[in-house]
Amino acid sequence: MNIKLQNIPWFHGKKLFTPKYIICTLAAILLCVAIIFQLVPKNKNTKLYQNDTQYQFDTYANELFAGQIMSDSLSMHFYLLNPQDFDIENAPQTLGDYNYESMSQSQQYYINEINNLKTFQYNDLLTEQQITYDILMSHFKDQLDFADLCLCSEVLSPTTGLQAQLPILFAEYTFFSKKDIDNYLTLLWQLKDYYGQICEFQKIKAENNCFITDFCCEKIIKQCREFIGDKNPENNLLHKSFTQKINALSFLSKNEKSTYINENLKIIKESVFPAYDSIIATLSKLKSDGHCKNKNGLYYLENGKDYYEYLTRNYTGSSQSVMEIKSDIQNNLAHDMRTMYSLLTVNPELEEQFYSDVKNPMDAAEIIKDLQKKSSKDFPEICGSEKLSDISYELKYVDKSLEDFLSPAFYLSPPIDMPSQNVIYINGSEKNKKQDIYSTLAHEGIPGHMYQSWYFSCTNPLPIRQIINYGGYTEGWATYVEFLSYYYQYSNEQLANAMSCSASYSLALYSLCDIGINYEGWTQKDTEKFLSNYNIEDKKVCETIFQSVIEEPANYLKYYVGYLEILNLKNKMQKKLETQFDLKRFHKAFLSIGPASFDVINKWIMYEYAK
Repeated sequence: MNIKLQNIPWFHGKKLFTPKYIICTLAAILLCVAIIFQLVPKNKNTKLYQNDTQYQFDTYANELFAGQIMSDSLSMHFYLLNPQDFDIENAPQTLGDYNYESMSQSQQYYINEINNLKTFQYNDLLTEQQITYDILMSHFKDQLDFADLCLCSEVLSPTTGLQAQLPILFAEYTFFSKKDIDNYLTLLWQLKDYYGQICEFQKIKAENNCFITDFCCEKIIKQCREFIGDKNPENNLLHKSFTQKINALSFLSKNEKSTYINENLKIIKESVFPAYDSIIATLSKLKSDGHCKNKNGLYYLENGKDYYEYLTRNYTGSSQSVMEIKSDIQNNLAHDMRTMYSLLTVNPELEEQFYSDVKNPMDAAEIIKDLQKKSSKDFPEICGSEKLSDISYELKYVDKSLEDFLSPAFYLSPPIDMPSQNVIYINGSEKNKKQDIYSTLAHEGIPGHMYQSWYFSCTNPLPIRQIINYGGYTEGWATYVEFLSYYYQYSNEQLANAMSCSASYSLALYSLCDIGINYEGWTQKDTEKFLSNYNIEDKKVCETIFQSVIEEPANYLKYYVGYLEILNLKNKMQKKLETQFDLKRFHKAFLSIGPASFDVINKWIMYEYAK
């Protein structure tokens, strides 16, 4: 699902992007590394420029990409298989910096980039460059407010926090050469200092009454303790995954393998474990000192409402105000309720089917094949010279030590220069046994994240376009196709309609709770009262919803608001084109634009549709 880990948007200090490898959003800030270089657009020899402005714009966009990608080495490794092909060489190995000073001064960076963009004559640019220009300008402007609000941001959280994400990323770190191994070990050595910076930021947050709630604090501490376990490095995920990868390498001798494995064990013991110990100690001390003062949502923090508005804008890509969004959600909730009532009234037998616990007889790989076949009538199978059947992927299962804290499934997207290296993780935790794996794999795989990523990559966009994340676009799309997948899963169209409406209905309720708790100041009792109006009376369930919303403010909105924005866009085009409207063509146009705010998408959707 993406509570799923592909993405809530990160913010990385002078970074533009949510690292593509990262399974979810984090509010992190890493300093860019100041490296002087000359970057020539990769496609200079094949792209025909009509004027110097067009050439200079691509040069600027590619320099921007290189600067961003070199600001932390994990991002670069997961984004680029061969950095040298992008004229990026000898970049230092760094996790970056995480500090309050860089965060609070980030506004000037975005002002400078806005001014840089304005130096290009818009009308002299190629159409695809104009789209990139619009996206960059929108992104830079959206980030201007962060500097004044950064103390409300949080990089540690039970599901999307760095402490949960980094073990997965290190476990997935691929080794194609000895240099890759050396780089990996260098980064792992840095983890202790990097987490130390995060701990210092937590102290500043605490001093300013912006520290996390006690239940968030307890969950993170528990998670960190479970990850390090008995502190025997040989029992740790990062030893197991590293050893497995090292032993599989044919270019290493037996002695070299042994040396690397022993070095990794040493680093786990002397850097990784102390890094997690520092989080445990820092959070425990701040909690015991009484800094978990706020028991509710962002509303009760200084600048909390402003920060929620910032999150909503950045997470959803919608230009609507929070209250306008709330109104849209309420309207769609009412529509779903009417639809379900009508369906169950006309056909009471649906209710038994609706609530029956029927396990899908297909395994994950079979489900993806089934989705690929059935979705072909609604979604384009070819992009450029690439075919949907060319998509390759690997199914993996989350390590046992992380099952309790990660989503039911998530998609790990491939490097820009190796789009075939797709990974879908499945969380085999007992609590996920009743998860609808069919719709989940539609969300994560085809026609969801994996398909969306594949389609956009084969349009040959500028590299900078592939590292700018818009959660509303990506998660909105995945939610949109997830709800559509019920019609592929069930032959009974009425049942499919009821299941789709039910899923939409549930997400709408969560989204309204998100707004109510973080923007309107609902307490847990307020939340219980609201949910009781919808026959949710179990206080434990209400408490879980309340806490999940506080842990991840605006998280639900990027899914549901993004979904609603896509629906509204489709409905608007249907009204405009009437009988000329073609669903597959609409999907192609939307996918071709790629991640962007919905203002930009609305501006360019008809252009792409007309192609």
